[in-house]
Amino acid sequence: MDIVQAIKKATMQKRGITRKSWGPNPIWIIPTDTTSGMILANRKDELIAKWQPIASDLLANDWTIYG
Repeated sequence: MDIVQAIKKATMQKRGITRKSWGPNPIWIIPTDTTSGMILANRKDELIAKWQPIASDLLANDWTIYG
């Protein structure tokens, strides 16, 4: 699915999103409606940093719900 679809589903399910191409133990992203934007988390569920997608992320169709 694309990033818009993934964000909509993740928000409804209160989960994060990730890309399949990021592997079996990916980082994952938590979309928010705060000034923090999207938060990056790691496998230990530690919040790492703000995340901004690059063009290839926005155009990708391998987004999935995670967390």
